[in-house]
Amino acid sequence: MTEIVFVGALSLAILVLLLVLGSPGVKGARGERRVSAFLRKHLAETDYRVLDDLTLPARGATTQVDHVVISRFGVFVVETKNMTGWIFGGANQARWTQAVHRKKSPFQNPLHQNYGHVKTVETLTGLSEDQIHNVVVFVGDAIPKSEMPPNVSWGCRDLLRHITAHQSPVMSADQVGRVADLLTGAQLERGAETRKSHLRHVKALKADRGPTGTKCPTCGGDLVMRTARKSGKAFLGCTNFPRCKGMRQVAQQAGNVADLPRA
Repeated sequence: MTEIVFVGALSLAILVLLLVLGSPGVKGARGERRVSAFLRKHLAETDYRVLDDLTLPARGATTQVDHVVISRFGVFVVETKNMTGWIFGGANQARWTQAVHRKKSPFQNPLHQNYGHVKTVETLTGLSEDQIHNVVVFVGDAIPKSEMPPNVSWGCRDLLRHITAHQSPVMSADQVGRVADLLTGAQLERGAETRKSHLRHVKALKADRGPTGTKCPTCGGDLVMRTARKSGKAFLGCTNFPRCKGMRQVAQQAGNVADLPRA
């Protein structure tokens, strides 16, 4: 009887461990560590500064940025997705789809998600849009099954190629150090309360998806957050597309784009 109880308890413990290791949070953290280690190994410290897991203040709330790579060639704000299966999506789609066997799971367009991080970095550093790059990297076994924007990378090596392909200086070496110091100084102290505050903010955003409350200037329909296929930059597009091609630039809207509800 004792052996049966022990085996049962051991099996339960193993099952719980597997569930924990397979949870999105743990998988995401593993993916972030993998990306961080790869970038730090292959990017020369003399030319690139790599910051990881930044919890930054964002208009009365917080936002968590996976990685920021700072160089004379620009600041790369990187969102990491550790996923498996087939990935379907496009720059202008608000929701992408992960297909594993016959199960399909929608998730927010990571370019839209990361745009809020980009705007936070822009606000904290005072840099212009052309100095900051919105980048998403999928690690794990995920395979794209639709045409993806060029700023979506598949694996660490593809991410490295994307970053190092930028060779036109947009900042001085002194500016690189200043930006790194600004972001490091703005980093909120890690702890239980900071994490709780950030999770509350994330839940609030998830509860408020859909139209932004702004109307299309052409047909009067609702405008939703979308991302330009080539540039990866966000704009407000009409829900009646392709019948209506009405749109507005984000810069024309009041407030920070990170505060606008996403479709």
